[in-house]
Amino acid sequence: MEAVQSSMLDIDGPVYLADFGGDGPVMLLVHGLGGAHLNWMAVAPQLAAQHHVYALDLPGFGRSPLAGRRSTIAANVQLLTRAITRLSPSPIVLMGNSMGGLLSIGAAAQHPNLVDALVLVDPAVPAPGGEFPPRLDRVSRTFIATAFMPRWGARRLSRAVAALGPDSLVRETMRLVSADPTRIEQTVLDAHIALEAERLAESAWHESFYAATRSLVAALALKRRVLRWVQEVVAPTLLLQGDRDRLVPVASARHIAALRPDWEYHEFAGAGHVPMLEVPGEFVEVVTDWLTRQGAAVGRDVGAAAAGSKA
Repeated sequence: MEAVQSSMLDIDGPVYLADFGGDGPVMLLVHGLGGAHLNWMAVAPQLAAQHHVYALDLPGFGRSPLAGRRSTIAANVQLLTRAITRLSPSPIVLMGNSMGGLLSIGAAAQHPNLVDALVLVDPAVPAPGGEFPPRLDRVSRTFIATAFMPRWGARRLSRAVAALGPDSLVRETMRLVSADPTRIEQTVLDAHIALEAERLAESAWHESFYAATRSLVAALALKRRVLRWVQEVVAPTLLLQGDRDRLVPVASARHIAALRPDWEYHEFAGAGHVPMLEVPGEFVEVVTDWLTRQGAAVGRDVGAAAAGSKA
Protein backbone atom coordinates (compact mmCIF):
# COMPACT_ATOMS: atom_id res chain seq x y z
CA MET A 1 0.00 0.00 0.00
CA GLU A 2 1.23 3.49 -0.82
CA ALA A 3 2.20 5.81 2.01
CA VAL A 4 -0.80 7.38 3.68
CA GLN A 5 -0.74 10.98 4.88
CA SER A 6 -2.02 11.60 8.38
CA SER A 7 -3.06 14.54 10.50
CA MET A 8 -4.96 15.37 13.67
CA LEU A 9 -8.29 17.15 13.72
CA ASP A 10 -9.05 19.09 16.88
CA ILE A 11 -12.60 18.18 17.92
CA ASP A 12 -12.54 18.72 21.69
CA GLY A 13 -9.29 16.77 21.54
CA PRO A 14 -7.17 15.03 18.90
CA VAL A 15 -8.86 12.91 16.21
CA TYR A 16 -6.48 10.92 14.02
CA LEU A 17 -7.21 11.24 10.31
CA ALA A 18 -5.70 9.04 7.59
CA ASP A 19 -5.68 10.68 4.15
CA PHE A 20 -5.65 8.13 1.32
CA GLY A 21 -5.61 10.85 -1.33
CA GLY A 22 -7.69 11.32 -4.46
CA ASP A 23 -9.03 14.42 -6.21
CA GLY A 24 -12.77 13.73 -6.25
CA PRO A 25 -15.56 14.50 -3.78
CA VAL A 26 -14.82 13.68 -0.15
CA MET A 27 -15.49 10.19 1.15
CA LEU A 28 -15.16 9.53 4.88
CA LEU A 29 -14.75 5.98 6.23
CA VAL A 30 -15.81 5.13 9.81
CA HIS A 31 -14.63 2.00 11.61
CA GLY A 32 -16.53 -0.19 14.06
CA LEU A 33 -16.18 -1.05 17.74
CA GLY A 34 -12.57 -1.87 18.57
CA GLY A 35 -11.49 -0.96 15.04
CA ALA A 36 -9.40 1.78 13.47
CA HIS A 37 -8.64 3.49 10.18
CA LEU A 38 -6.62 0.45 9.09
CA ASN A 39 -9.86 -1.53 8.71
CA TRP A 40 -10.19 0.24 5.33
CA MET A 41 -6.63 -0.11 4.05
CA ALA A 42 -7.42 -2.88 1.55
CA VAL A 43 -10.02 -0.79 -0.31
CA ALA A 44 -9.32 2.91 0.39
CA PRO A 45 -6.57 3.34 -2.26
CA GLN A 46 -8.91 1.95 -4.94
CA LEU A 47 -11.82 4.11 -3.79
CA ALA A 48 -9.49 7.12 -4.08
CA ALA A 49 -9.59 6.75 -7.85
CA GLN A 50 -12.88 8.71 -7.81
CA HIS A 51 -12.95 10.35 -4.37
CA HIS A 52 -10.74 12.07 -1.85
CA VAL A 53 -10.78 9.37 0.78
CA TYR A 54 -10.28 9.88 4.51
CA ALA A 55 -10.60 7.43 7.41
CA LEU A 56 -10.70 8.55 11.02
CA ASP A 57 -10.07 6.93 14.39
CA LEU A 58 -12.89 7.57 16.85
CA PRO A 59 -11.79 8.84 20.29
CA GLY A 60 -10.31 6.03 22.34
CA PHE A 61 -9.60 3.85 19.30
CA GLY A 62 -6.63 3.54 16.99
CA ARG A 63 -4.43 6.63 17.35
CA SER A 64 -7.11 8.97 18.73
CA PRO A 65 -6.81 9.33 22.52
CA LEU A 66 -10.02 9.45 24.51
CA ALA A 67 -8.84 12.76 26.03
CA GLY A 68 -11.78 13.08 28.41
CA ARG A 69 -14.41 12.61 25.72
CA ARG A 70 -17.33 10.18 25.86
CA SER A 71 -17.54 7.03 23.74
CA THR A 72 -21.33 6.81 23.55
CA ILE A 73 -23.25 6.48 20.31
CA ALA A 74 -24.70 9.98 20.71
CA ALA A 75 -21.30 11.57 21.39
CA ASN A 76 -19.70 9.83 18.42
CA VAL A 77 -22.51 10.84 16.06
CA GLN A 78 -21.93 14.45 17.08
CA LEU A 79 -18.17 14.10 16.62
CA LEU A 80 -18.67 12.51 13.22
CA THR A 81 -20.85 15.37 11.98
CA ARG A 82 -18.29 17.90 13.16
CA ALA A 83 -15.55 16.00 11.34
CA ILE A 84 -17.56 16.08 8.12
CA THR A 85 -17.91 19.87 8.24
CA ARG A 86 -14.14 20.18 8.77
CA LEU A 87 -13.35 18.01 5.76
CA SER A 88 -15.70 19.38 3.13
CA PRO A 89 -17.85 22.47 2.41
CA SER A 90 -20.20 20.19 0.47
CA PRO A 91 -22.06 16.98 1.36
CA ILE A 92 -19.87 13.89 1.29
CA VAL A 93 -20.02 10.17 0.70
CA LEU A 94 -20.16 8.59 4.16
CA MET A 95 -19.25 4.93 4.67
CA GLY A 96 -19.37 3.05 7.97
CA ASN A 97 -18.80 -0.51 9.14
CA SER A 98 -20.48 -2.14 12.16
CA MET A 99 -20.80 0.49 14.92
CA GLY A 100 -19.44 2.98 12.38
CA GLY A 101 -22.39 2.07 10.18
CA LEU A 102 -24.81 2.89 12.99
CA LEU A 103 -23.02 6.20 13.60
CA SER A 104 -23.25 6.97 9.88
CA ILE A 105 -27.00 6.28 9.90
CA GLY A 106 -27.36 8.67 12.84
CA ALA A 107 -25.31 11.40 11.16
CA ALA A 108 -27.20 11.09 7.87
CA ALA A 109 -30.57 11.13 9.67
CA GLN A 110 -29.81 14.10 11.90
CA HIS A 111 -27.87 16.16 9.34
CA PRO A 112 -29.16 15.23 5.86
CA ASN A 113 -27.45 18.26 4.32
CA LEU A 114 -24.03 16.78 5.17
CA VAL A 115 -24.40 13.44 3.38
CA ASP A 116 -24.62 13.06 -0.40
CA ALA A 117 -24.57 9.25 -0.39
CA LEU A 118 -24.44 6.65 2.38
CA VAL A 119 -22.73 3.24 2.29
CA LEU A 120 -23.41 0.89 5.21
CA VAL A 121 -21.15 -2.14 5.64
CA ASP A 122 -22.57 -4.79 7.99
CA PRO A 123 -23.97 -1.97 10.15
CA ALA A 124 -24.86 -2.59 13.78
CA VAL A 125 -28.66 -2.63 13.55
CA PRO A 126 -31.32 -4.24 15.76
CA ALA A 127 -32.29 -7.86 15.34
CA PRO A 128 -35.74 -8.39 13.75
CA GLY A 129 -38.68 -9.24 15.99
CA GLY A 130 -38.50 -9.15 19.77
CA GLU A 131 -35.30 -11.16 20.17
CA PHE A 132 -32.41 -9.41 21.88
CA PRO A 133 -29.68 -10.17 22.00
CA PRO A 134 -29.68 -12.32 18.88
CA ARG A 135 -28.14 -15.79 19.00
CA LEU A 136 -24.65 -15.16 20.33
CA ASP A 137 -21.60 -17.38 20.34
CA ARG A 138 -19.44 -17.80 23.44
CA VAL A 139 -17.03 -15.02 22.42
CA SER A 140 -19.83 -12.49 21.93
CA ARG A 141 -21.49 -13.41 25.25
CA THR A 142 -18.20 -12.92 27.09
CA PHE A 143 -17.63 -9.64 25.24
CA ILE A 144 -20.96 -8.17 26.38
CA ALA A 145 -20.62 -9.48 29.94
CA THR A 146 -17.16 -7.93 30.20
CA ALA A 147 -18.45 -4.51 29.17
CA PHE A 148 -21.27 -4.53 31.71
CA MET A 149 -19.09 -5.73 34.60
CA PRO A 150 -16.06 -3.48 34.05
CA ARG A 151 -14.19 -4.23 37.28
CA TRP A 152 -14.40 -7.98 36.75
CA GLY A 153 -14.07 -7.51 33.01
CA ALA A 154 -10.94 -5.38 33.22
CA ARG A 155 -9.10 -8.12 35.10
CA ARG A 156 -10.37 -10.85 32.82
CA LEU A 157 -9.68 -8.93 29.63
CA SER A 158 -6.25 -7.74 30.76
CA ARG A 159 -5.19 -11.31 31.54
CA ALA A 160 -6.50 -12.55 28.21
CA VAL A 161 -4.81 -9.77 26.24
CA ALA A 162 -1.51 -10.23 28.08
CA ALA A 163 -1.61 -13.96 27.33
CA LEU A 164 -2.36 -13.42 23.66
CA GLY A 165 -0.21 -10.40 22.81
CA PRO A 166 -0.90 -8.14 19.80
CA ASP A 167 -0.17 -10.80 17.16
CA SER A 168 -2.49 -13.49 18.50
CA LEU A 169 -5.11 -10.93 19.52
CA VAL A 170 -5.39 -9.57 15.98
CA ARG A 171 -5.49 -13.06 14.49
CA GLU A 172 -8.20 -14.17 16.94
CA THR A 173 -10.20 -11.04 16.12
CA MET A 174 -9.89 -11.64 12.40
CA ARG A 175 -11.15 -15.19 12.89
CA LEU A 176 -14.21 -13.80 14.64
CA VAL A 177 -15.02 -11.06 12.12
CA SER A 178 -14.28 -12.95 8.92
CA ALA A 179 -15.68 -16.14 7.44
CA ASP A 180 -12.28 -17.11 5.99
CA PRO A 181 -9.38 -15.22 7.60
CA THR A 182 -6.88 -16.70 5.12
CA ARG A 183 -8.30 -14.28 2.53
CA ILE A 184 -7.07 -11.26 4.50
CA GLU A 185 -3.74 -10.08 3.11
CA GLN A 186 -0.63 -10.46 5.26
CA THR A 187 0.21 -6.77 4.88
CA VAL A 188 -3.20 -5.95 6.37
CA LEU A 189 -2.58 -8.28 9.32
CA ASP A 190 0.90 -6.86 9.90
CA ALA A 191 -0.39 -3.29 9.96
CA HIS A 192 -3.15 -4.19 12.42
CA ILE A 193 -0.71 -6.02 14.69
CA ALA A 194 1.63 -3.01 14.78
CA LEU A 195 -1.24 -0.65 15.60
CA GLU A 196 -2.58 -3.01 18.26
CA ALA A 197 0.82 -3.01 19.96
CA GLU A 198 0.68 0.80 20.07
CA ARG A 199 -2.84 0.76 21.49
CA LEU A 200 -2.17 -1.83 24.19
CA ALA A 201 0.79 0.22 25.41
CA GLU A 202 -1.71 2.80 26.65
CA SER A 203 -2.81 2.06 30.21
CA ALA A 204 -6.47 3.10 29.74
CA TRP A 205 -7.05 1.50 26.33
CA HIS A 206 -10.07 -0.47 27.59
CA GLU A 207 -12.12 2.50 28.88
CA SER A 208 -13.53 3.62 25.54
CA PHE A 209 -14.11 0.00 24.55
CA TYR A 210 -16.31 -0.63 27.59
CA ALA A 211 -18.25 2.64 27.29
CA ALA A 212 -18.88 2.23 23.56
CA THR A 213 -19.99 -1.37 24.04
CA ARG A 214 -22.51 -0.46 26.74
CA SER A 215 -23.92 2.37 24.63
CA LEU A 216 -24.11 0.21 21.50
CA VAL A 217 -25.84 -2.68 23.26
CA ALA A 218 -28.36 -0.29 24.82
CA ALA A 219 -29.11 1.36 21.48
CA LEU A 220 -29.72 -1.99 19.78
CA ALA A 221 -31.83 -3.31 22.65
CA LEU A 222 -34.13 -0.27 22.78
CA LYS A 223 -34.33 -0.15 18.96
CA ARG A 224 -36.66 2.84 18.65
CA ARG A 225 -34.01 5.48 18.11
CA VAL A 226 -32.10 3.37 15.59
CA LEU A 227 -35.22 2.49 13.61
CA ARG A 228 -36.28 6.14 13.62
CA TRP A 229 -32.88 7.08 12.22
CA VAL A 230 -33.24 4.44 9.51
CA GLN A 231 -36.58 5.91 8.46
CA GLU A 232 -35.25 9.50 8.51
CA VAL A 233 -32.29 8.96 6.15
CA VAL A 234 -32.89 10.78 2.86
CA ALA A 235 -29.52 10.20 1.16
CA PRO A 236 -29.26 7.43 -1.45
CA THR A 237 -28.05 4.41 0.51
CA LEU A 238 -26.21 1.20 -0.30
CA LEU A 239 -26.56 -1.52 2.35
CA LEU A 240 -23.86 -4.21 2.23
CA GLN A 241 -23.75 -7.41 4.27
CA GLY A 242 -21.61 -10.51 4.52
CA ASP A 243 -23.96 -13.48 4.59
CA ARG A 244 -21.74 -15.30 7.13
CA ASP A 245 -21.44 -12.43 9.60
CA ARG A 246 -21.25 -13.76 13.18
CA LEU A 247 -21.71 -10.37 14.86
CA VAL A 248 -24.57 -8.80 12.88
CA PRO A 249 -26.82 -11.62 11.64
CA VAL A 250 -27.79 -11.41 8.00
CA ALA A 251 -31.44 -11.45 9.14
CA SER A 252 -30.88 -8.04 10.74
CA ALA A 253 -29.62 -6.53 7.50
CA ARG A 254 -32.44 -8.10 5.49
CA HIS A 255 -34.92 -6.64 7.98
CA ILE A 256 -33.51 -3.13 7.45
CA ALA A 257 -33.53 -3.66 3.69
CA ALA A 258 -37.23 -4.55 3.89
CA LEU A 259 -37.94 -1.42 5.93
CA ARG A 260 -36.17 0.69 3.29
CA PRO A 261 -36.85 -0.91 -0.09
CA ASP A 262 -35.54 2.26 -1.75
CA TRP A 263 -32.06 1.38 -0.44
CA GLU A 264 -29.96 -0.88 -2.63
CA TYR A 265 -28.99 -4.10 -0.86
CA HIS A 266 -26.12 -6.45 -1.66
CA GLU A 267 -24.89 -9.56 0.13
CA PHE A 268 -21.34 -10.84 -0.17
CA ALA A 269 -21.59 -14.62 -0.40
CA GLY A 270 -19.27 -16.41 2.00
CA ALA A 271 -18.04 -13.22 3.69
CA GLY A 272 -18.19 -12.19 7.33
CA HIS A 273 -18.40 -8.89 9.21
CA VAL A 274 -15.61 -7.07 7.35
CA PRO A 275 -16.07 -7.75 3.62
CA MET A 276 -13.81 -4.80 2.79
CA LEU A 277 -10.91 -6.83 4.21
CA GLU A 278 -12.07 -10.29 3.17
CA VAL A 279 -13.25 -9.67 -0.41
CA PRO A 280 -11.76 -6.24 -1.22
CA GLY A 281 -11.91 -6.62 -5.01
CA GLU A 282 -15.61 -7.45 -5.05
CA PHE A 283 -16.25 -4.78 -2.42
CA VAL A 284 -14.67 -2.00 -4.50
CA GLU A 285 -16.47 -3.17 -7.63
CA VAL A 286 -19.90 -3.12 -5.95
CA VAL A 287 -19.38 0.25 -4.24
CA THR A 288 -17.87 1.95 -7.29
CA ASP A 289 -20.64 0.71 -9.58
CA TRP A 290 -23.33 1.96 -7.20
CA LEU A 291 -21.71 5.36 -6.67
CA THR A 292 -21.29 5.84 -10.41
CA ARG A 293 -24.96 5.06 -10.97
CA GLN A 294 -25.90 7.52 -8.24
CA GLY A 295 -23.78 10.26 -9.75
CA ALA A 296 -21.93 10.60 -6.43
CA ALA A 297 -18.59 9.82 -8.08
CA VAL A 298 -18.62 13.18 -9.86
CA GLY A 299 -20.39 15.07 -7.09
CA ARG A 300 -23.31 17.44 -7.23
CA ASP A 301 -23.55 21.18 -6.77
CA VAL A 302 -24.87 21.10 -3.25
CA GLY A 303 -22.55 23.57 -1.56
CA ALA A 304 -25.42 25.88 -0.77
CA ALA A 305 -27.18 23.14 1.17
CA ALA A 306 -24.07 22.41 3.18
CA ALA A 307 -23.85 26.04 4.25
CA GLY A 308 -27.02 25.51 6.25
CA SER A 309 -25.53 22.73 8.37
CA LYS A 310 -26.43 22.74 12.06
CA ALA A 311 -23.11 21.13 13.00
